[in-house]
Amino acid sequence: MVQLLAMDKNENIINKMEELYKQVWNKSIIERLIRHTTYEGFKGYIIISEEEGLLGFAYGYTSLPGQYYHELLFKEVSQKEYETWLKDCFEVVELAVHPLHRNKGYGNKLIHELLKEVDNKTAVLTTQVNNTVARHLYNRMGWIVIKEPFIPSEHEDPYVIMGKVLN
Repeated sequence: MVQLLAMDKNENIINKMEELYKQVWNKSIIERLIRHTTYEGFKGYIIISEEEGLLGFAYGYTSLPGQYYHELLFKEVSQKEYETWLKDCFEVVELAVHPLHRNKGYGNKLIHELLKEVDNKTAVLTTQVNNTVARHLYNRMGWIVIKEPFIPSEHEDPYVIMGKVLN
């Protein structure tokens, strides 16, 4: 049986999220994840299976001035776009679904649950420009492109900034 649960911030769950993230993206998330759990408005959800363990997760928090990614996005958008998208915003930071469990609606369920009780007016996220699977998912869920391309750092591939009006 598969369950969708609010993320417990205990070490066991965080370590399982780290393992899954490494399988999906081939890099570590643990330091960043632990730091993000302390941010205002943090919330996360996991999908687990009794038989197969952690199948996926998503998390985010309120995007605020002074936060690293908020400042990166601020530099990339116009003042009007900032007022529209980042002034009262929930940032979807990560979505990861185990490769063997994709195309089963888990990503959709995780994002839907993550945003369900968010009080912010908008939500933003970034994904790689060439990540067509994620982009199709977000498009189906009503997300729109705010800016493309967005280059977070000289060592990263181009990303797209996407937004969704919530209230």
